Amino acid sequence: MKKLLSLVCVAVMMVFTACEDVPAPYIIHSEGGSTIFSESFASSLGKFKSKSASGNLSWYCDYSSAIVTGYKDFNGDGTKENQSGETYLVSPVIHLENVDSAYISFSQAIKFEKSTIQTDHKLLISSNYAGDVSAATWTELPMAYDGLGGSGDFTFVDQKIQIPQEFMGKSIVIALKHIAYESYSSTWEVKNLKVMKGTVETTPEPTPQPTEEYTLPFTNYSLNEGFTVVTEKGIAWSLGKTYAKASGYANNSTSATVSWLISPAINTTKAEGNDDAVVVDFDYVLRYVVAGTDPAAFHKLYATTDFDGDVKTATWIDLGFQPVESSTKDWTFYSAPTLTLPEQLVGQEKVWFAFRFECNAQNSTTWELQNFKVHQAGNNDPDNPDNPDNPDIPEPSGDNLIANGTCEAWNGNTPIYWVSTTKASSATISQSEDHHSGSYSIKIAGDPKANKRLAYKEITLKAGTYNFKFYAKAATSSVASVRPGYVPVKEGKVGDYVYGDYVNNITNSEWVEVNHSFKLTGETTINLVVMNPKGTGTDVLFDDAELTTTDGGLVTGGDDNGGDDNGGDDNGGDDNTSSLPYSINFTSSIEGWTTNDVNLNGLNFVWKQDNTYGMKASAYYNKTNYAAESDFISPEFTIPATGATLSLSHALNHLNNNPRADFVSVQAVLATGGREEITLSAWPAGKDFNYIDATANLEAYAGQTIKIALHYKSSSACAPTWEIKTLSIK
Repeated sequence: MKKLLSLVCVAVMMVFTACEDVPAPYIIHSEGGSTIFSESFASSLGKFKSKSASGNLSWYCDYSSAIVTGYKDFNGDGTKENQSGETYLVSPVIHLENVDSAYISFSQAIKFEKSTIQTDHKLLISSNYAGDVSAATWTELPMAYDGLGGSGDFTFVDQKIQIPQEFMGKSIVIALKHIAYESYSSTWEVKNLKVMKGTVETTPEPTPQPTEEYTLPFTNYSLNEGFTVVTEKGIAWSLGKTYAKASGYANNSTSATVSWLISPAINTTKAEGNDDAVVVDFDYVLRYVVAGTDPAAFHKLYATTDFDGDVKTATWIDLGFQPVESSTKDWTFYSAPTLTLPEQLVGQEKVWFAFRFECNAQNSTTWELQNFKVHQAGNNDPDNPDNPDNPDIPEPSGDNLIANGTCEAWNGNTPIYWVSTTKASSATISQSEDHHSGSYSIKIAGDPKANKRLAYKEITLKAGTYNFKFYAKAATSSVASVRPGYVPVKEGKVGDYVYGDYVNNITNSEWVEVNHSFKLTGETTINLVVMNPKGTGTDVLFDDAELTTTDGGLVTGGDDNGGDDNGGDDNGGDDNTSSLPYSINFTSSIEGWTTNDVNLNGLNFVWKQDNTYGMKASAYYNKTNYAAESDFISPEFTIPATGATLSLSHALNHLNNNPRADFVSVQAVLATGGREEITLSAWPAGKDFNYIDATANLEAYAGQTIKIALHYKSSSACAPTWEIKTLSIK
């Protein structure tokens, strides 16, 4: 009997020994090493659970991430709408009983956030969660939000957050909390979440440096460098490369907004011996003013001497700006009336200027600003070459028609004359001490996804043959490319870009001479441009530019035609405006068109130019359908009051009897940023590559400035191929 009991005990012990390494369901123990727990969200939410405190939203897995949003097509009618909800993504139990220190790391991307990003996106931890998110005691862990929340690409930002010491030795859960509203919602994507042993390394705070003092005359063309944005509610000011923009309208909805754009502190002491008044000048455009409203009540310019970061406690003085809506109903900038600074603000060491924008939840204007100046009245404009008080402003010399071709004259961080007032300028530029001659060159930042351009100011040239020469060098060890050219400017708007040949394989070991010859058949205002093409995306240096001619020259008094940026809702974009009639053959050119990749899902591209088939969109690769979405977007067109007709030749295949509208469409991109599908007269059957001609009446957009978007969307079940050979608007 004792022997039998001994055998039973041994058997039982063997059973427990064999099973003791199996964790309890949904309880996560250390994975060994420094990783305690990890979930990539590559194909599912894993053991995380979506929990709702309110509403019917859920976290789900897509694009190899955990995703939550309150803005999508919930009812299947093809139109996205907003739903409110407070939604949690909750981890399984994670054991920290034998852990001295730990932190959480993950990558996240947030898009379409309006103003409450810290409230709407939180990382939480709890040691008493029992299945009810509303009953648990949550501790918020501090996340960083820099680089998150915009309306551009889904750019992932890595996070490392220390778990408080009070949770060491306990079983915990972590949660991602998202809030969506009836009026709007962000989209939040998270991937590669880990709980790691150890401590997050911190970077020591840099030693504070003296703040730069700004004195008269002060000029900031785009209102970005040194300016700060304070938003009380709604949508913040957007600071682009050529202008600042305020609007409460985004993503097809309007939000009640109060947002301030505040200058750096400026010393308003007058120049010695000059008693002229201190004045303020700037250019602006105002659109969509509702009849019967007073624009001055919602668009203010203030100044103060006691701003400390809190707009509500500062003593603001209204400078009396009286805004008016553009009489031409377009995006051409116009000069505000000169405003005289009150005496109590003159001679002060620090004066802040603030543009205050306000709108309600029903209607919003769009207000754009550029070329902000604080100076003494009279001829002391720092950007005016005729200014006797600024003898260092360069002028053309000898046979060279370009001023500051040596790139030696700078106004702060801006090379004088090498920023256009049109959209020809699109690159981020900076000063480099690596030079071909002199002391400086211009660094043109590259972008692997978009062509970027350095542009010279508007100049008016006589008919003749010209040669544009400069020197280029790669700014890094990666090879670079450039493409020289010019773009005609008419009434402040750029036309079609005219480029020379690409100069490729530029290294950082030597400067390369670049030449481009072109001929003008009549008097023409142009911007000279240097493209840094997206194919390389490498930063490139530019120096010692010359424009010479034997039979042409500058038109007297026409070296600065005063043209203005065409504005619009694409702040700082890389697009341009084209005039009608317009036609393009995509087999040979895509000039002025841009690609907007909403989601490539691992593909390198969706749209591709082909010299036989034109522009081709497909998300079918390596015998696999990929769920992707991308737009091919035209330049801007102003449709005449009499209307216009869109024509295109296109083919569509591999639709597999699915509804065409779910996958491809032609859309009008409105000045407000909204979109409307354009009804074509005919669509291909979706079963072959037979091209058909189609037209669309654009009369509904008469008097409006729009872009044309060729929209492509695919799924894992269907990835059609769409080819567009030619397109015209007449």
